[in-house]
Amino acid sequence: MKAIVYAVLLGCALTIGACHRPASNRTKGELPEAADWQTKRGTGVDFVANGNAPTWSLDVDFAKQIRFQEGDGPLLVFPMPKPQRIGSTTGVLLDARTPPATAINRRSAKAYGNRLRVVIEPTVTQDALTKRDYAYTVRVETAGRRYAGWGAFIKGSDRLNGVWTLESFRGQRFHTGQFSDNQPPTLTIDLNAKKLRGSTGYSPLRGSITAEGDHLRIEPEAAKRRNTPSPFETDFLTALRKSSLFRIGKDRLTLLADGQYVMTWRKVK
Repeated sequence: MKAIVYAVLLGCALTIGACHRPASNRTKGELPEAADWQTKRGTGVDFVANGNAPTWSLDVDFAKQIRFQEGDGPLLVFPMPKPQRIGSTTGVLLDARTPPATAINRRSAKAYGNRLRVVIEPTVTQDALTKRDYAYTVRVETAGRRYAGWGAFIKGSDRLNGVWTLESFRGQRFHTGQFSDNQPPTLTIDLNAKKLRGSTGYSPLRGSITAEGDHLRIEPEAAKRRNTPSPFETDFLTALRKSSLFRIGKDRLTLLADGQYVMTWRKVK
């Protein structure tokens, strides 16, 4: 079930220019939610969402249930429904219904209804209070009430480790002959050691990487060269440094910088 959601949402991310929108005042500091997300991962939560005006929160365990709460209102718990595609690439719908035997929902059904519709879309959304970007837009509807906010796959960083090879950069695909060593750029990610190594396609690459949920921070350094770096190498390293969000599927990784799609990678091992 989780694989279906990843596949649909990453498929949208790989549709060039179709599934992002710019935001402003981006930050790359430590996430204030890091400790909370760590706790939720331990209970099986895969995806979280929040919003303001009114304040609300959503936790999704794709193997079990959806939990929704508005402010200090009653906690609504719904069994996990089968994810549904919305169109061909625009997102995922979770249409959950409350089983009659769930007492906590019986008490709140009159006010909040017994149905919860959640739409997860791969468009960058900003928290108006913190000015921080998140990789997904989330819309929730229950009992005629509608909510909009931002979401994150809090287990996404668990899948970053490994070796990746560049597939496209700013919408352009590459062939090996374009690079001096006849190999496209590669990244080897080791989150446990917070280390990054690989190649720019022109020179060796090393650096550091940290990630939390689907936020990341990359500090790459290319080996010193006697000759002037290629325009591609300079632009490539700048884009890596600016990357602050990612979307990941089974063997595809998309990096976003300044709220925009910048590059995709294919996992090789």
